[in-house]
Amino acid sequence: MARIYGTIESLKSLKSELEGKGISRFSSVKEIKDFLANYKSEKQSILDDTSAQLDAEYFKTCKSIELKNKKKTEINNFNEESISNKTNEIQRKIDVIKNKKGENLFKKIVSSIKLYYLKKESHRFQKKTTELANSALKNISRSIEKDEVFIKAYETEKPSLIEKRAKPKTEKLEYTLSVIENSRNLISGAIGENLVVKEIKKLSDDYVLINDFNLNFSRPIFYKKHNQRIYSIQIDHLLISKAGIFIIETKNWSKSSVESMSLRSPIEQIERANFALYIYISENITLNGHHWGEQQIPIRNLIVMINNKPKGVFKYVKVKLLNEMNDYIKYFEPVLTENQVNRITNILN
Repeated sequence: MARIYGTIESLKSLKSELEGKGISRFSSVKEIKDFLANYKSEKQSILDDTSAQLDAEYFKTCKSIELKNKKKTEINNFNEESISNKTNEIQRKIDVIKNKKGENLFKKIVSSIKLYYLKKESHRFQKKTTELANSALKNISRSIEKDEVFIKAYETEKPSLIEKRAKPKTEKLEYTLSVIENSRNLISGAIGENLVVKEIKKLSDDYVLINDFNLNFSRPIFYKKHNQRIYSIQIDHLLISKAGIFIIETKNWSKSSVESMSLRSPIEQIERANFALYIYISENITLNGHHWGEQQIPIRNLIVMINNKPKGVFKYVKVKLLNEMNDYIKYFEPVLTENQVNRITNILN
C-alpha cells in the first residue's frame, strides 16, 4: 500500500468551517455522507426517543400521584391520632386534678393554675400539629396539581408536547443540515480528494503521497509565462514515485460545471504549481545516483476528474477520470532508486 502523509486540504477547510459554526460531530467525509443519508431517520429517532421518555414519565407520574394521595391520607390519620393521644393525655391530668377533694385554698389555687396551663398546652399542641400537617398537605397538593397538569397535556396534546420537548435536539439537527447544505462545494471537494487517496492507497509502497502539499517562498519566484510573482503554492496531492513526481489536482465537478465558461480552468493552476516546484527542487534537491551525472526529477501534471472530464487534450497536463488514474501513473518506467525516492520525500514532506 502507498505511504500516505497529511490530511486532504478540503477536509481541513471543511472541518474548520464546521467547527467555526459550532459543529464538531464529524471527523471524516464518510460521517458527513452518512449524516446526509440518515438525516430523516435521525430526526425521527429523536422524536421516538422523546415519545418513549414521555410515556415513561407519564406512568411514573400516575404512580407518583397515587403515592402522594396515600401520603396525604397518612398525614391526616397521623395528625388526628397524634392530637387525640395528646388530648387524652392532658385530659387524664385534668381529671386527676379535678378529682382531688379536701384541698385547702392554696392547693385549690395551684390546681386551678395547673388546669389553665394544661388546657392552654392542649390548645397550642392542636394548633401547631394541625399547622404542620396542613403545610405538608399543601406542599403535596401543589405537587399533585403540577403532576395533573402534565398528565392532562400528555393525554390531550401529546404530539405537540413531543415536538416541544424534542425541539432543542431537532433544531440543532436542522442547523447542522443547513450548515452542511451551505458547504456543498467543500464537501464535494473533500469527497473527491478522499476518493483519490483511496485509489492511490492501492498502489505499492514504492509510492509516497503527500496530501495538501504547500510551499512558501520568502523571495517570490517570477513566473514569466503569466508575468506574475509566486509567493506560495498549494497542491491537493503530491505523489512521489520511482517514475518521478506527479502533481495531482482533484476536481469533483458535474458535467455542467466542466462545460461552464465561468469556472476557472485548473490547467493554469497546475502549470503554475509545476513551475514553482521545479524551481524549488532545482535549488534544494541534488541527485547524484547516476554515473553519467546529476539526474533530473520528472514532474508530471495530472488533473483527476471524479465523474466527468472535458473532451479536449491539453498541453503539459493530463486529465484523467478517477478510474483511469492508477493505470496512467503506473504506465511510466522507473528512473529513480528507492533511496532517491526516500530522499525526495524527506525533503518535501
